[in-house]
Amino acid sequence: MTRRLAMFLLLILMSVSISGAETLPDEGSVTPADGILKLNNQFSIFPDNKLGNSVYLNKKRLVSRDDLTMVDIVQAPDGYIYHGLDENGSSVLGFSGNEDAKFIQLPGGFYYLVTDKNSKKKIYWISGNRKIEDLLPRRNTGSGLVFNGSDKAVFYHIAKGETIETEEGKERYQYTFKIHIANTETRSVRHLPLSVTDFSLRLRLEWTDENTIKYTLSNGQAETVSIQ
Repeated sequence: MTRRLAMFLLLILMSVSISGAETLPDEGSVTPADGILKLNNQFSIFPDNKLGNSVYLNKKRLVSRDDLTMVDIVQAPDGYIYHGLDENGSSVLGFSGNEDAKFIQLPGGFYYLVTDKNSKKKIYWISGNRKIEDLLPRRNTGSGLVFNGSDKAVFYHIAKGETIETEEGKERYQYTFKIHIANTETRSVRHLPLSVTDFSLRLRLEWTDENTIKYTLSNGQAETVSIQ
């Protein structure tokens, strides 16, 4: 065995050994081909742009999948959401954290994260620059998402709840909903200037065509909204 071949095999073995490390290696011990991608002050990915690589949190391995090349990760309720590319280059989102949480893939490239007994939901997708994005980062919940099969999804969040007195003189708890439109082509989210109130905490949404949504209240009353 020549010296050059021996050194080449040694570098391969070092790369395999370091890649599976429980802690992030020092930059000085990393070969040029196995770079470290630093996402922020907490997360790092090593080796960069390689199938089966790992995400590290504060230099300790957090998550790794043999079938994915990790490219991004964000903190989420009760855990972390990661973005990986499979062997065909297709994006896959996954969740690492509380085993009782549910991470559900939806049509159109959207995902629900359901984290507690009250079924509170957060909605995620992949932005145009391959980053994981929370569609309502300033809200605790987002729900009711329906995809039109083409380029848009509609969903809502509960803006507030309050006790009101009805015309019959009874006190009932009323919810106010705000409706949002996510465009999968422009990777943008629009917040409609529309408030909907109902006594149910769930609002039924549906598409009547690619650009028209219908919402139905608990009493059966329905309204349509045109989306341009």
